[in-house]
Amino acid sequence: MKILSFIHCEALKVLRSSVFWIMVAAFATMPIMLGLVTYINAADVGWKPYLTDLLGTITALLVIGFSFTACWVFGREYTDKTINELLVKPVSKFYVVLSKFIVIFLWDVLLASFMFAVVFIMGILIGLHGGTWMLIMNNFLTFMVTSLLIMVVSTISALLANVSKGYLAPIGFAFLIVVISNVIAQAGLAAYFPWTIPSLFISNVPLGFASIAILAVTGITGFIGTVAWWRFADQQ
Repeated sequence: MKILSFIHCEALKVLRSSVFWIMVAAFATMPIMLGLVTYINAADVGWKPYLTDLLGTITALLVIGFSFTACWVFGREYTDKTINELLVKPVSKFYVVLSKFIVIFLWDVLLASFMFAVVFIMGILIGLHGGTWMLIMNNFLTFMVTSLLIMVVSTISALLANVSKGYLAPIGFAFLIVVISNVIAQAGLAAYFPWTIPSLFISNVPLGFASIAILAVTGITGFIGTVAWWRFADQQ
């Protein structure tokens, strides 16, 4: 029950912040703008190419979005100067970190689901043809799994937020990752770079053992590193 109280507290911090609604607006604006571009450039496009192209483009944007949610939840404790209060309280630092990651996960799932809903509604308004519920659901599931993979690598942003004691450095890191990802993809090494592996999955490219292992190691490093950092900070 203690972990639930931590989750409730962290969730309230997010919901009461203007950042939550800014993220919702941003995640609605991106697919709307991209959908309009699709309609203008190819008015007779069908559901399959529409979803493939749009969701593939959005995947790159999710890297920045999910990196921001991860670094903001942790980084705000430093910018708001509430980190010392958390560290001196006689509570489990593991529970604090775990609750933050759970809230980040729930927030990201909500944003990803909302974004797909906007993409779907835009498709209806545009008047796309050739759509079936099977096609929509398959793309939705693929998109959500891809989002989950991006959440895994975003734990590094959470770790960086703690190390840098804020969220500006992780945000800059996220933009740098997007640039590097393009270079990595052009070099044909996307299967070996954590932040480009999700884009392979949404493109229906089978992930090999190496790619899965890289994702797992990256996610575990970010999580364990963050837990260790909080325990180290607690001792200082």
